[in-house]
Amino acid sequence: LYNLACSYALTKRYEQAVAALIRAIDRGYQDFRWIAKDPDLKGLRKHKLFKKVESKIHSAKIKIQ
Repeated sequence: LYNLACSYALTKRYEQAVAALIRAIDRGYQDFRWIAKDPDLKGLRKHKLFKKVESKIHSAKIKIQ
């Protein structure tokens, strides 16, 4: 799902990228530092929809601790 999110982001299909990334996090993806620097997600991180991913990451970090 993470790689799918990257593919969507690279083709500027940001809604689909966010959905795939959130599903990846829901299913256990936890490399949040890589999400913050992965060049494939650069455009997505600049998009307003990325706020949804940031919110999901924040809630996932709270659950981990």
